[in-house]
Amino acid sequence: MRQDTLGTSLRELRMYLGLSQSDLSNGICTQALISQIENNDVSPSAELLYHLASRLGVDINYFFHMIETPRLDYVKEVCRQIRRHIKNREYHTVAEILADEEDNPLFSTIKNRQFVLWHKAICHYYIEHDAHSSFQLLNDALLLTATTSKNYSEREIEILISTAILYSEENNWYNALPLFKKAFYHVRFYPIINDETIEIRLYYNYSRALSSSGDYDKALSIAKEGVQICREKQRFYLFGELTFQCGKLNHLLGNQDLAKTYLKTASTIFQLDDNIPYKNHVDTFAKKVES
Repeated sequence: MRQDTLGTSLRELRMYLGLSQSDLSNGICTQALISQIENNDVSPSAELLYHLASRLGVDINYFFHMIETPRLDYVKEVCRQIRRHIKNREYHTVAEILADEEDNPLFSTIKNRQFVLWHKAICHYYIEHDAHSSFQLLNDALLLTATTSKNYSEREIEILISTAILYSEENNWYNALPLFKKAFYHVRFYPIINDETIEIRLYYNYSRALSSSGDYDKALSIAKEGVQICREKQRFYLFGELTFQCGKLNHLLGNQDLAKTYLKTASTIFQLDDNIPYKNHVDTFAKKVES
């Protein structure tokens, strides 16, 4: 828990929702008891805390930051929107959302603060073009959690991938490739990845980084594994991009027949996904391979 205890968390959330102590206590307890709890003079019983949490619209465990259980549906929706805008490269929109929620006590838990720092770093890089500050924010986000270097959480794996991607944007393969490799290790040995797109995104970006650094053979191996994962899990997410990557890499390695096969498949995938700009890009590249 933060230093501001259960009582402080209760007060912050009540005030954020625009409730008076009387509003919160009505039909549950006395206003005086709410005041005592918020001043940390008394500790509420489990039953009382349950009723207060219900009125505030949160799970009872919201008040105990060491127990990371679901909070308001509102928080989940904000995070979902942020992730959607990030995937669409709408960084200014994400920055606006983060600014709006900066003083929201619902984002004061360790897990939620980590999410905010992570996405602030991404926005800072693509909007302010300040790589140093972005990497510092990402490092701060990682340090918020207590897992070890041998056991990274799903969130920490995502932050590692984001850090590696930003180093790739800087053409800093010395730092990017070890981070991709580290994330790759943790993805393979993490018992449960709830978001399958994390693994697929890692394969795609790791393959691109290896390709850009000149390691075409390893890049192709990683891309092919990514394609196989998309097939096995029946996911369209980055399926076309990974297939296109296999086509480009086979072309660079002199395997022109395989390159043509992969490029034809990628074009079909993008057409099925109604992604005409990417389909046209693949078709243009395929014509160069044919010539």
